[in-house]
Amino acid sequence: MVILLKNGNSHLKYKTSHTTYANPVWYNHLSKNNKTINTLINSMYKRFQKSKYINATNKLMFFDNQTKQHITTIVTA
Repeated sequence: MVILLKNGNSHLKYKTSHTTYANPVWYNHLSKNNKTINTLINSMYKRFQKSKYINATNKLMFFDNQTKQHITTIVTA
């Protein structure tokens, strides 16, 4: 899950190099790998709702890590 932050929230991004910053990326817990895609998205969204990113996010984008295909997007703002 890629967390796309609103403008002005660069302090929540990860520093990737000397001058480059990236949006946070979360992966599902390994214990949930055998669950359905909808179950994984729901559990990750519940974790997100309890995070420090909740008020600083525009969108959440979900991808399949094996195929690199986009699954769904949730608009949060």
